[in-house]
Amino acid sequence: MFNGKIGIITPWFGRFAGGAELLARNMARELNKRGVQTIVFTTCSLSPYDSWWEDHYEPGVYDVEGIETHRFATGKIRAPYDSVIKKLTRGRELSIQEQQDFFDYGINSEALVQALRPFLTRQYQLLALPYFHGLTHSVVNPYPNEISLVPCFHDEPQFYWKATERLLENSKLLFFNSREEKELTVRQYGRRVGRRVVEGVVAGVGVELAANDAQVMEKPADVPESYFIYAGRKERGKNVHLLCEWFAEYTRRFRRGTKLVFIGGGDQSLLPRDEHYVDLGFVSDARKLQLIRHSKAIINLSDNESFSIVIMEGWLCGVPCVVSANCAVTRSHVRRSNGGLFVSSSDEFCLALKYLEDQEHSRTELAANGHRYVSREFSFDVVLSKYLDELVTARAEVDSARPSLAAFTSQ
Repeated sequence: MFNGKIGIITPWFGRFAGGAELLARNMARELNKRGVQTIVFTTCSLSPYDSWWEDHYEPGVYDVEGIETHRFATGKIRAPYDSVIKKLTRGRELSIQEQQDFFDYGINSEALVQALRPFLTRQYQLLALPYFHGLTHSVVNPYPNEISLVPCFHDEPQFYWKATERLLENSKLLFFNSREEKELTVRQYGRRVGRRVVEGVVAGVGVELAANDAQVMEKPADVPESYFIYAGRKERGKNVHLLCEWFAEYTRRFRRGTKLVFIGGGDQSLLPRDEHYVDLGFVSDARKLQLIRHSKAIINLSDNESFSIVIMEGWLCGVPCVVSANCAVTRSHVRRSNGGLFVSSSDEFCLALKYLEDQEHSRTELAANGHRYVSREFSFDVVLSKYLDELVTARAEVDSARPSLAAFTSQ
Protein backbone atom coordinates (compact mmCIF):
# COMPACT_ATOMS: atom_id res chain seq x y z
CA MET A 1 0.00 0.00 0.00
CA PHE A 2 1.30 3.46 -0.93
CA ASN A 3 1.14 5.81 2.05
CA GLY A 4 3.27 8.72 0.86
CA LYS A 5 2.64 11.85 -1.21
CA ILE A 6 3.33 12.54 -4.88
CA GLY A 7 4.61 15.63 -6.64
CA ILE A 8 4.27 15.99 -10.43
CA ILE A 9 6.58 18.41 -12.24
CA THR A 10 5.55 19.69 -15.67
CA PRO A 11 6.28 22.92 -17.63
CA TRP A 12 2.67 24.07 -18.06
CA PHE A 13 -0.46 23.35 -16.08
CA GLY A 14 -4.01 24.63 -16.07
CA ARG A 15 -4.74 25.11 -19.74
CA PHE A 16 -4.71 22.46 -22.46
CA ALA A 17 -1.19 22.19 -23.81
CA GLY A 18 -0.98 18.70 -25.24
CA GLY A 19 -0.79 15.11 -24.15
CA ALA A 20 1.85 15.54 -21.42
CA GLU A 21 -0.14 18.20 -19.55
CA LEU A 22 -3.32 16.17 -19.91
CA LEU A 23 -1.50 13.13 -18.55
CA ALA A 24 -0.24 15.16 -15.57
CA ARG A 25 -3.63 16.74 -14.89
CA ASN A 26 -5.56 13.49 -15.04
CA MET A 27 -3.01 11.64 -12.92
CA ALA A 28 -3.02 14.32 -10.22
CA ARG A 29 -6.81 14.49 -10.15
CA GLU A 30 -7.33 10.75 -10.01
CA LEU A 31 -4.63 10.13 -7.40
CA ASN A 32 -6.19 12.77 -5.15
CA LYS A 33 -9.58 11.12 -5.64
CA ARG A 34 -8.08 7.87 -4.42
CA GLY A 35 -6.66 9.45 -1.27
CA VAL A 36 -3.05 9.83 -2.48
CA GLN A 37 -2.17 13.48 -1.84
CA THR A 38 -0.72 14.81 -5.09
CA ILE A 39 0.53 18.31 -5.86
CA VAL A 40 1.88 19.88 -9.05
CA PHE A 41 5.00 21.99 -9.60
CA THR A 42 4.98 24.13 -12.74
CA THR A 43 6.02 27.49 -14.18
CA CYS A 44 4.20 30.79 -14.48
CA SER A 45 4.16 30.54 -18.29
CA LEU A 46 0.65 30.37 -19.76
CA SER A 47 1.01 27.73 -22.49
CA PRO A 48 3.36 26.45 -25.22
CA TYR A 49 1.73 28.95 -27.60
CA ASP A 50 2.71 31.96 -25.49
CA SER A 51 6.17 33.23 -24.58
CA TRP A 52 8.10 30.71 -22.50
CA TRP A 53 10.17 33.51 -20.99
CA GLU A 54 7.30 35.65 -19.67
CA ASP A 55 5.28 35.04 -16.53
CA HIS A 56 1.55 35.11 -17.13
CA TYR A 57 0.80 34.10 -13.52
CA GLU A 58 2.27 35.45 -10.31
CA PRO A 59 4.46 32.92 -8.49
CA GLY A 60 2.57 31.20 -5.71
CA VAL A 61 0.23 28.38 -4.81
CA TYR A 62 -2.98 27.96 -6.83
CA ASP A 63 -5.99 25.69 -6.82
CA VAL A 64 -6.36 24.25 -10.35
CA GLU A 65 -9.45 22.07 -10.58
CA GLY A 66 -8.94 21.03 -6.96
CA ILE A 67 -5.22 20.29 -7.44
CA GLU A 68 -2.67 22.15 -5.28
CA THR A 69 -0.43 23.81 -7.87
CA HIS A 70 2.87 25.58 -7.12
CA ARG A 71 3.93 28.07 -9.81
CA PHE A 72 7.43 29.48 -10.21
CA ALA A 73 8.94 32.27 -12.31
CA THR A 74 10.43 31.24 -15.63
CA GLY A 75 14.00 31.76 -16.81
CA LYS A 76 14.33 34.96 -18.84
CA ILE A 77 17.37 34.25 -21.07
CA ARG A 78 16.27 33.03 -24.50
CA ALA A 79 18.96 34.06 -27.01
CA PRO A 80 20.86 30.71 -26.89
CA TYR A 81 17.60 28.82 -27.48
CA ASP A 82 16.68 31.00 -30.46
CA SER A 83 20.14 30.43 -31.93
CA VAL A 84 19.72 26.64 -31.66
CA ILE A 85 16.26 26.75 -33.24
CA LYS A 86 17.61 28.71 -36.20
CA LYS A 87 20.26 26.05 -36.80
CA LEU A 88 17.69 23.26 -36.45
CA THR A 89 15.30 24.83 -38.97
CA ARG A 90 18.20 25.14 -41.43
CA GLY A 91 19.07 21.47 -40.98
CA ARG A 92 22.48 22.17 -39.47
CA GLU A 93 24.19 19.80 -37.05
CA LEU A 94 24.36 20.92 -33.43
CA SER A 95 27.31 20.67 -31.08
CA ILE A 96 26.90 18.93 -27.70
CA GLN A 97 26.80 22.36 -26.05
CA GLU A 98 24.12 23.61 -28.43
CA GLN A 99 22.02 20.51 -27.71
CA GLN A 100 22.32 21.31 -24.03
CA ASP A 101 21.38 24.95 -24.72
CA PHE A 102 18.16 23.70 -26.32
CA PHE A 103 17.14 22.30 -22.94
CA ASP A 104 18.78 24.86 -20.62
CA TYR A 105 17.29 27.94 -22.29
CA GLY A 106 13.89 26.64 -23.33
CA ILE A 107 11.03 26.60 -20.82
CA ASN A 108 12.78 26.50 -17.46
CA SER A 109 12.73 27.75 -13.88
CA GLU A 110 15.70 27.81 -11.52
CA ALA A 111 13.32 28.90 -8.73
CA LEU A 112 11.34 25.68 -9.20
CA VAL A 113 14.51 23.56 -9.19
CA GLN A 114 15.62 25.04 -5.87
CA ALA A 115 12.13 24.79 -4.35
CA LEU A 116 12.14 21.00 -4.76
CA ARG A 117 14.86 20.47 -2.14
CA PRO A 118 12.48 20.23 0.86
CA PHE A 119 10.40 17.64 -1.04
CA LEU A 120 13.31 15.24 -1.56
CA THR A 121 12.26 13.17 1.42
CA ARG A 122 10.99 9.66 1.99
CA GLN A 123 7.49 11.10 2.35
CA TYR A 124 7.37 12.39 -1.26
CA GLN A 125 7.77 10.65 -4.60
CA LEU A 126 8.45 13.13 -7.43
CA LEU A 127 7.64 12.54 -11.12
CA ALA A 128 8.78 14.81 -13.98
CA LEU A 129 7.53 15.00 -17.58
CA PRO A 130 8.05 15.26 -20.53
CA TYR A 131 11.69 14.84 -21.59
CA PHE A 132 11.38 17.25 -24.55
CA HIS A 133 11.39 20.41 -22.44
CA GLY A 134 14.29 21.80 -20.46
CA LEU A 135 12.51 22.01 -17.12
CA THR A 136 12.48 18.22 -16.86
CA HIS A 137 16.25 18.02 -17.37
CA SER A 138 16.84 20.87 -14.94
CA VAL A 139 14.93 19.20 -12.09
CA VAL A 140 16.23 15.65 -12.62
CA ASN A 141 19.94 16.21 -13.21
CA PRO A 142 20.81 18.14 -10.02
CA TYR A 143 19.17 15.43 -7.90
CA PRO A 144 20.45 12.08 -9.25
CA ASN A 145 18.26 9.06 -8.42
CA GLU A 146 15.75 11.25 -6.59
CA ILE A 147 13.14 12.12 -9.26
CA SER A 148 11.37 9.62 -11.53
CA LEU A 149 10.73 10.29 -15.20
CA VAL A 150 7.70 9.91 -17.45
CA PRO A 151 9.65 10.67 -20.64
CA CYS A 152 6.97 10.58 -23.37
CA PHE A 153 9.71 9.70 -25.87
CA HIS A 154 9.28 9.99 -29.63
CA ASP A 155 11.63 8.81 -32.36
CA GLU A 156 12.99 12.29 -33.11
CA PRO A 157 16.45 13.96 -33.13
CA GLN A 158 16.32 15.11 -29.49
CA PHE A 159 15.77 11.53 -28.33
CA TYR A 160 19.30 10.65 -29.53
CA TRP A 161 21.11 13.61 -27.97
CA LYS A 162 23.69 13.18 -25.21
CA ALA A 163 21.49 15.27 -22.89
CA THR A 164 18.77 12.62 -23.11
CA GLU A 165 21.21 9.89 -22.11
CA ARG A 166 22.26 11.98 -19.12
CA LEU A 167 18.62 12.49 -18.15
CA LEU A 168 18.04 8.73 -18.16
CA GLU A 169 21.17 8.13 -16.11
CA ASN A 170 20.01 10.55 -13.41
CA SER A 171 16.36 9.47 -13.24
CA LYS A 172 15.16 7.37 -10.31
CA LEU A 173 12.49 5.26 -12.07
CA LEU A 174 11.16 5.26 -15.63
CA PHE A 175 7.48 5.02 -16.52
CA PHE A 176 6.68 4.49 -20.20
CA ASN A 177 3.36 5.23 -21.90
CA SER A 178 3.54 2.33 -24.38
CA ARG A 179 5.43 -0.87 -25.18
CA GLU A 180 6.83 0.71 -28.31
CA GLU A 181 8.20 3.69 -26.38
CA LYS A 182 10.05 1.33 -24.03
CA GLU A 183 11.33 -0.84 -26.90
CA LEU A 184 12.70 2.27 -28.63
CA THR A 185 14.46 3.32 -25.42
CA VAL A 186 15.91 -0.12 -24.72
CA ARG A 187 17.30 -0.37 -28.25
CA GLN A 188 19.04 2.98 -27.97
CA TYR A 189 20.01 3.19 -24.30
CA GLY A 190 19.58 -0.26 -22.74
CA ARG A 191 23.27 -1.19 -22.88
CA ARG A 192 24.60 2.28 -22.09
CA VAL A 193 22.29 3.21 -19.23
CA GLY A 194 21.47 -0.31 -18.11
CA ARG A 195 19.04 -1.59 -15.50
CA ARG A 196 17.07 1.61 -15.08
CA VAL A 197 15.96 1.50 -18.72
CA VAL A 198 15.49 -2.25 -19.04
CA GLU A 199 13.37 -2.45 -15.89
CA GLY A 200 11.30 0.64 -16.69
CA VAL A 201 7.57 0.07 -16.28
CA VAL A 202 5.08 0.32 -19.14
CA ALA A 203 2.31 1.97 -17.14
CA GLY A 204 0.25 3.40 -19.98
CA VAL A 205 -1.98 6.44 -19.59
CA GLY A 206 -5.30 6.47 -17.77
CA VAL A 207 -8.21 7.47 -19.99
CA GLU A 208 -11.83 7.71 -18.87
CA LEU A 209 -14.66 10.05 -19.85
CA ALA A 210 -15.64 12.62 -17.27
CA ALA A 211 -18.36 14.42 -19.21
CA ASN A 212 -22.04 13.73 -18.72
CA ASP A 213 -23.10 10.94 -21.08
CA ALA A 214 -26.32 12.71 -22.04
CA GLN A 215 -24.41 15.85 -23.01
CA VAL A 216 -21.96 13.86 -25.13
CA MET A 217 -24.80 12.04 -26.90
CA GLU A 218 -26.57 15.26 -27.93
CA LYS A 219 -25.38 16.42 -31.34
CA PRO A 220 -24.16 20.03 -31.47
CA ALA A 221 -26.29 22.33 -33.57
CA ASP A 222 -23.36 24.32 -34.98
CA VAL A 223 -21.37 21.58 -36.68
CA PRO A 224 -21.55 20.06 -40.18
CA GLU A 225 -23.91 17.19 -40.88
CA SER A 226 -21.00 14.88 -41.71
CA TYR A 227 -17.42 15.42 -40.56
CA PHE A 228 -14.14 13.87 -39.48
CA ILE A 229 -12.25 15.45 -36.59
CA TYR A 230 -8.71 16.31 -35.55
CA ALA A 231 -8.23 17.13 -31.86
CA GLY A 232 -4.89 18.50 -30.70
CA ARG A 233 -2.17 20.96 -31.55
CA LYS A 234 -2.08 22.29 -35.09
CA GLU A 235 1.62 21.78 -35.90
CA ARG A 236 3.70 20.54 -38.80
CA GLY A 237 5.28 18.14 -36.33
CA LYS A 238 1.85 16.53 -35.95
CA ASN A 239 1.52 16.27 -39.76
CA VAL A 240 -1.42 18.66 -39.82
CA HIS A 241 -0.23 20.03 -43.17
CA LEU A 242 -0.24 16.48 -44.57
CA LEU A 243 -3.70 15.83 -43.17
CA CYS A 244 -5.01 18.92 -44.95
CA GLU A 245 -3.36 17.93 -48.23
CA TRP A 246 -4.76 14.40 -48.10
CA PHE A 247 -8.22 15.57 -47.10
CA ALA A 248 -8.24 17.98 -50.06
CA GLU A 249 -7.51 14.97 -52.29
CA TYR A 250 -10.36 13.06 -50.65
CA THR A 251 -12.90 15.80 -51.29
CA ARG A 252 -11.64 16.24 -54.87
CA ARG A 253 -11.75 12.54 -55.67
CA PHE A 254 -15.10 11.62 -54.15
CA ARG A 255 -16.95 14.94 -54.28
CA ARG A 256 -18.26 14.60 -50.72
CA GLY A 257 -19.65 17.46 -48.67
CA THR A 258 -17.93 16.02 -45.59
CA LYS A 259 -15.92 18.51 -43.53
CA LEU A 260 -12.74 18.26 -41.47
CA VAL A 261 -13.20 19.83 -38.03
CA PHE A 262 -10.23 20.96 -35.93
CA ILE A 263 -10.26 21.57 -32.18
CA GLY A 264 -7.31 22.77 -30.12
CA GLY A 265 -4.67 25.49 -30.44
CA GLY A 266 -1.64 25.88 -32.63
CA ASP A 267 -0.78 27.30 -36.06
CA GLN A 268 -3.99 28.25 -37.87
CA SER A 269 -2.05 29.09 -41.03
CA LEU A 270 -1.65 25.35 -41.69
CA LEU A 271 -5.37 25.11 -42.49
CA PRO A 272 -6.58 26.02 -45.99
CA ARG A 273 -9.16 28.78 -46.28
CA ASP A 274 -11.75 26.46 -47.69
CA GLU A 275 -15.29 25.51 -46.75
CA HIS A 276 -14.23 21.91 -46.11
CA TYR A 277 -12.12 22.92 -43.08
CA VAL A 278 -13.67 24.13 -39.83
CA ASP A 279 -11.47 25.36 -36.97
CA LEU A 280 -13.26 25.61 -33.61
CA GLY A 281 -10.11 26.37 -31.58
CA PHE A 282 -10.05 25.67 -27.86
CA VAL A 283 -13.22 24.06 -26.50
CA SER A 284 -14.21 22.68 -23.11
CA ASP A 285 -13.56 19.02 -22.32
CA ALA A 286 -17.29 18.30 -22.47
CA ARG A 287 -17.67 19.97 -25.87
CA LYS A 288 -14.58 18.18 -27.16
CA LEU A 289 -16.09 14.81 -26.34
CA GLN A 290 -19.43 15.87 -27.81
CA LEU A 291 -17.75 16.88 -31.07
CA ILE A 292 -15.75 13.66 -31.24
CA ARG A 293 -18.83 11.53 -30.51
CA HIS A 294 -20.71 12.82 -33.56
CA SER A 295 -17.81 12.61 -36.02
CA LYS A 296 -17.25 9.78 -38.49
CA ALA A 297 -13.79 9.14 -37.03
CA ILE A 298 -10.97 10.86 -35.22
CA ILE A 299 -7.82 11.34 -37.31
CA ASN A 300 -4.24 11.51 -36.01
CA LEU A 301 -1.56 11.31 -38.71
CA SER A 302 1.32 12.22 -36.39
CA ASP A 303 4.32 9.94 -36.89
CA ASN A 304 5.64 10.63 -33.38
CA GLU A 305 3.41 9.68 -30.48
CA SER A 306 4.28 8.09 -27.15
CA PHE A 307 0.62 7.19 -26.49
CA SER A 308 -2.14 9.35 -28.11
CA ILE A 309 -4.82 10.02 -25.51
CA VAL A 310 -7.12 11.45 -28.14
CA ILE A 311 -7.64 8.22 -30.09
CA MET A 312 -8.50 6.53 -26.79
CA GLU A 313 -11.07 9.23 -26.10
CA GLY A 314 -12.44 8.65 -29.57
CA TRP A 315 -12.95 4.97 -28.86
CA LEU A 316 -14.66 5.72 -25.56
CA CYS A 317 -16.91 8.17 -27.41
CA GLY A 318 -17.86 5.46 -29.89
CA VAL A 319 -15.90 6.44 -33.00
CA PRO A 320 -13.00 4.67 -34.77
CA CYS A 321 -9.69 6.27 -35.70
CA VAL A 322 -7.42 6.77 -38.69
CA VAL A 323 -3.71 6.91 -37.83
CA SER A 324 -0.34 6.95 -39.56
CA ALA A 325 1.20 3.61 -40.46
CA ASN A 326 4.56 5.29 -39.81
CA CYS A 327 3.83 5.75 -36.10
CA ALA A 328 4.75 2.55 -34.24
CA VAL A 329 2.67 3.49 -31.18
CA THR A 330 -0.66 4.38 -32.78
CA ARG A 331 -0.33 1.66 -35.41
CA SER A 332 0.17 -0.91 -32.65
CA HIS A 333 -2.81 0.41 -30.69
CA VAL A 334 -4.95 -0.06 -33.80
CA ARG A 335 -3.61 -3.56 -34.41
CA ARG A 336 -4.07 -4.71 -30.81
CA SER A 337 -7.56 -3.25 -30.56
CA ASN A 338 -8.82 -3.64 -34.15
CA GLY A 339 -10.35 -0.24 -33.54
CA GLY A 340 -9.45 1.68 -36.66
CA LEU A 341 -7.35 1.94 -39.79
CA PHE A 342 -3.74 2.95 -40.42
CA VAL A 343 -2.61 4.56 -43.64
CA SER A 344 0.70 5.35 -45.33
CA SER A 345 -0.31 7.30 -48.43
CA SER A 346 -2.86 9.72 -49.79
CA ASP A 347 -4.54 6.90 -51.70
CA GLU A 348 -4.90 4.72 -48.59
CA PHE A 349 -6.15 7.72 -46.62
CA CYS A 350 -8.86 8.50 -49.19
CA LEU A 351 -10.02 4.89 -49.33
CA ALA A 352 -10.08 4.67 -45.52
CA LEU A 353 -12.27 7.73 -45.18
CA LYS A 354 -14.62 6.55 -47.91
CA TYR A 355 -14.91 3.15 -46.23
CA LEU A 356 -15.72 4.72 -42.84
CA GLU A 357 -18.29 7.07 -44.36
CA ASP A 358 -20.04 4.35 -46.35
CA GLN A 359 -19.89 1.41 -43.89
CA GLU A 360 -21.76 2.46 -40.77
CA HIS A 361 -21.86 -1.08 -39.37
CA SER A 362 -18.08 -1.49 -39.72
CA ARG A 363 -17.52 1.95 -38.22
CA THR A 364 -19.58 0.98 -35.18
CA GLU A 365 -17.83 -2.38 -34.83
CA LEU A 366 -14.35 -0.85 -34.98
CA ALA A 367 -15.30 1.70 -32.34
CA ALA A 368 -16.70 -1.01 -30.05
CA ASN A 369 -13.45 -2.96 -30.36
CA GLY A 370 -11.50 0.14 -29.39
CA HIS A 371 -13.80 0.84 -26.45
CA ARG A 372 -13.16 -2.63 -25.03
CA TYR A 373 -9.42 -2.18 -25.48
CA VAL A 374 -9.27 1.13 -23.58
CA SER A 375 -11.53 -0.09 -20.79
CA ARG A 376 -9.41 -3.20 -20.32
CA GLU A 377 -5.94 -1.69 -20.60
CA PHE A 378 -6.13 1.96 -19.62
CA SER A 379 -8.64 2.56 -16.85
CA PHE A 380 -7.22 4.79 -14.12
CA ASP A 381 -7.33 1.93 -11.63
CA VAL A 382 -5.17 -0.23 -13.91
CA VAL A 383 -2.66 2.49 -14.81
CA LEU A 384 -2.29 4.14 -11.40
CA SER A 385 -1.82 0.80 -9.67
CA LYS A 386 1.26 0.24 -11.87
CA TYR A 387 2.71 3.58 -10.77
CA LEU A 388 1.94 3.05 -7.10
CA ASP A 389 3.17 -0.56 -7.03
CA GLU A 390 6.49 0.48 -8.54
CA LEU A 391 6.91 3.43 -6.17
CA VAL A 392 6.17 1.21 -3.17
CA THR A 393 8.65 -1.42 -4.37
CA ALA A 394 11.36 1.16 -4.95
CA ARG A 395 10.92 2.66 -1.50
CA ALA A 396 11.00 -0.79 0.10
CA GLU A 397 14.29 -1.56 -1.70
CA VAL A 398 15.81 1.68 -0.39
CA ASP A 399 14.63 0.97 3.15
CA SER A 400 15.99 -2.58 3.11
CA ALA A 401 19.38 -1.29 1.96
CA ARG A 402 19.65 1.07 4.95
CA PRO A 403 21.26 -0.31 8.12
CA SER A 404 18.64 -0.61 10.85
CA LEU A 405 18.89 1.12 14.22
CA ALA A 406 19.09 -2.34 15.84
CA ALA A 407 22.19 -3.12 13.79
CA PHE A 408 23.94 -0.09 15.25
CA THR A 409 22.85 -0.57 18.85
CA SER A 410 23.90 -4.24 18.84
CA GLN A 411 27.51 -3.35 18.06
